[in-house]
Amino acid sequence: MAERYYYSIASGSSGNCGLYRAAGTAILIDLGVSLRKITTGLAEIGLGLADLSAVLLTHEHIDHVKGLPMFLKKSRVPVFASRGTVEALARKDLQSAERLNAFDSGDTFWVRDVDVTSFATPHDAADSVGYILAQGGSRFGFATDLGFVPRDAAELLRGCETVVLESNHDPHMLQVGPYPYPLKMRVAGPAGHLSNPDCAVFAADLVKNGTRTIILAHLSEKNNIPVLALQQTRAALRGLPACEVLVAPREHMDAPVRWGEEEAACSLSG
Repeated sequence: MAERYYYSIASGSSGNCGLYRAAGTAILIDLGVSLRKITTGLAEIGLGLADLSAVLLTHEHIDHVKGLPMFLKKSRVPVFASRGTVEALARKDLQSAERLNAFDSGDTFWVRDVDVTSFATPHDAADSVGYILAQGGSRFGFATDLGFVPRDAAELLRGCETVVLESNHDPHMLQVGPYPYPLKMRVAGPAGHLSNPDCAVFAADLVKNGTRTIILAHLSEKNNIPVLALQQTRAALRGLPACEVLVAPREHMDAPVRWGEEEAACSLSG
């Protein structure tokens, strides 16, 4: 069986970028940190920009596209984004946006031998999306930056072997934390970010439907602690089939999270 893995280069409020690898296909999801951080992260696992097959963008917020202009200058790797995301980026930098491959939210397309399905996510962006990546009978889901999990997205994510799922904030920490009131309302709202409790509830749904690895992602630096996110989700999974729960750290992972082999090597870094 072909090796598959996910490697988080950055995750959190200050920047997001991760790599999905399936056999000879390597797909970056988001470019929310500097190109130097991206290349350094790739080098940690023996890869470079020339090894990439494509980049998928989730939306236009800076913590997901910070490295995009420099990436486009240094690489000819195709970058895909939803049509609304492309239009939003064009208003800021038309030249960069002209290099992007636009698709309609909900579209399915191929990146080499990987079947990519996009789905809409409820977030205060122009046209935010998540992704399902399928190859060789294995399905991988990526869902961050969503105030709640819509029914259509939930249906697609069920049955994924591995899911990267947002666990952004602890509600109490957000309530008593340093954010101004309007920002607190935005984060906690239906177009904001998924809380630890809401993540835990959906994680249990995923495990009941076959998910065996969950990577908690996009944790807030001000309103969350990795141990809280882990405790909440693991508590929700008690009595359910075995599932490895990990946290994507702010910086790059110590090692990729692997699946599709008899022995899967997982990484947990705070």
